[in-house]
Amino acid sequence: MSELCKILIVDDLPDYLQSLKNVLVSEFDVVTATSFSEAKEGLSSEIDLLLSDIRLDEDDPDNKDGIRLLEWTKKNFPDIPVVLMSVYRDFDMAVDAVNLGVAKFLKKPINILELKSTLKDVLEKG
Repeated sequence: MSELCKILIVDDLPDYLQSLKNVLVSEFDVVTATSFSEAKEGLSSEIDLLLSDIRLDEDDPDNKDGIRLLEWTKKNFPDIPVVLMSVYRDFDMAVDAVNLGVAKFLKKPINILELKSTLKDVLEKG
């Protein structure tokens, strides 16, 4: 039996975070965080992929902690691929994410089959 890839999922909405975990836990070793600071604590060389929402505080429309997390991850763990997700269409954020090395960008609500396929593809490409 092969070891499952370890994924850190970051989203500030606990119910959404739990639903993502529930659908991915059969195929991945899933750990979660609800904030930028929690995610930084949870990131280590043991994490194979980071999946994060761009806005980690829905009450603050200017919040872009997911972009900050992408930047921090690429600086501290450059080999961990990052997949970002967002319900918002913000071209500038997408450009920032691409320039910082995001592996993939997904639009919420997430299609579960597309999510699983995307995560596996990103992990295979390493």
